[in-house]
Amino acid sequence: MSSTSSPITRSRAALAAALLALGAAGAAQAAGAPGSTYVGGAVAAPDYQDPIGGSGDGSGGRGPGLKLYGGYQVTPNFAVEGGVFHLGRTDGGTGTGRAYGAYVDGVGSVELAPQVSLLGSVGLAQARLTAAQGTDYSPAVKLGVGVQYDITPQTALRVGYDRYHFTSAYGGNANVGQTSVGVKFSY
Repeated sequence: MSSTSSPITRSRAALAAALLALGAAGAAQAAGAPGSTYVGGAVAAPDYQDPIGGSGDGSGGRGPGLKLYGGYQVTPNFAVEGGVFHLGRTDGGTGTGRAYGAYVDGVGSVELAPQVSLLGSVGLAQARLTAAQGTDYSPAVKLGVGVQYDITPQTALRVGYDRYHFTSAYGGNANVGQTSVGVKFSY
């Protein structure tokens, strides 16, 4: 890729490469490699901390957010996870703003007690944002923290907070967070 490509083009290429690596990890699991794969989903409450494209006033969010994900457990304390998200909406200003897209994370975990783990994640996201100013696309840095409770070795409950820092949304920066509650299934 040339050094003159746009930040959006570079972030899309990085996201595609990370998703390809995640797919390769899943194929390796199917071939008998050590580790496990998992899938999950969560409902979330969005928190728009900044207006999006002239929409919203940065005082919260409305509607449910959603997150669907899958991952590969590389070691007992590290996984690679990819998924899709919808960050609900923000109202006010000149209308309604929404953000949704895909992400890839590295997820670290530390056992706090039997069946309870603290989770931390860092990753990249690519989002489509819609607002009064039209549609825009922005890469984002994604950070997360959460707690996981293992009900069984294959089923866990997760509670977490993810923060997305959009770096070029409508020509500026925007921060959106979401608190989520969901379930994870390992196989």
